[in-house]
Amino acid sequence: ASLEVSLSQPTRTSSGSERSLLVSEEMRSLIVEKGPGPVEEDPDALVKGWLQREVRGGVKTPWLRPRKYWFVLTPDSLDYYSSNERGAKRLGSLVLTSLCSVLWPDKQTYKETGFWSMTVFGRKHCYRLYTEHLDEAVRWVCAVQKVIDSKAPVQTPTQLLMRDVEEHCGSPEVLEQIYRCNPILRYTSSPLYAPLLPFPYGSLDQSAPGPHSYTTLRDEAVKLFNSLQQLESQQDPVPLIQGILQTCLDLPPLVDEIYCQLVKQTTEPPAPGGPGDLHYWQLLTCMSCTFLPSPPVLRFLHFHLDRRVPLSRGAQCWGGAGSPGRR
Repeated sequence: ASLEVSLSQPTRTSSGSERSLLVSEEMRSLIVEKGPGPVEEDPDALVKGWLQREVRGGVKTPWLRPRKYWFVLTPDSLDYYSSNERGAKRLGSLVLTSLCSVLWPDKQTYKETGFWSMTVFGRKHCYRLYTEHLDEAVRWVCAVQKVIDSKAPVQTPTQLLMRDVEEHCGSPEVLEQIYRCNPILRYTSSPLYAPLLPFPYGSLDQSAPGPHSYTTLRDEAVKLFNSLQQLESQQDPVPLIQGILQTCLDLPPLVDEIYCQLVKQTTEPPAPGGPGDLHYWQLLTCMSCTFLPSPPVLRFLHFHLDRRVPLSRGAQCWGGAGSPGRR
């Protein structure tokens, strides 16, 4: 089934004019992929050279010796070709944005394979590259990281719509149009396939100490939304709530994401005041007593509470207009 979030089209209204931005931009169209093509003399090339890329085989040969390709780093992408001759076929391209990440070479891989490895994570691709020389690996890693650092921060549709909501909080008709035209802001029974907020691609050093094992922030954000949906049908929501709070404690960057997910799931739910909706509000209450969101998310949360909770009840449950506090 198609995901409502990735197929809806948010309408942004500003100065009386409407601007459209695909909700799927951060997942799909925001990054323009290059198709296969011939190698050309690129005046914008930052680094060129031969590198070996990991090639995976079948079940009997799960890992083969890396194959050598001609790599070219430009201000926008990391491309590789069949050779360095003019007209050689471009075999692949990894578009670089602020969400990409790169892992430095490590001694353990060198001891096991005889190669210094470096990994570049993109939206759709992951390039695991190898070279026999440490200085060459460091040169490539530094160059790729410099390109990533030069990119403007990627904004997700949710972030853009949060800004629109804040800008038009005094215009009820415009706000209703924003919410009506953008399902990404409302409750959904479908799963999320990407976070509501931007997180880097790849597996960085994000694991928490202790018995808990985590993957990437993007994956954990999607898993948390799945946990929220399970929360709706739980007779005893406490264990799941505790697990979600523990994840936020271990991975602080996910705090804003959970707040956004909870605001989404408590906006126009199918059964307001029902058990599932109540569990969401219980978790939101626990979050507000434990974690302080960033200023943009905090403002969005305050607006949501004013919109969903009657003033007298909101003042009792949330301490008026004050900020959620830390435990």
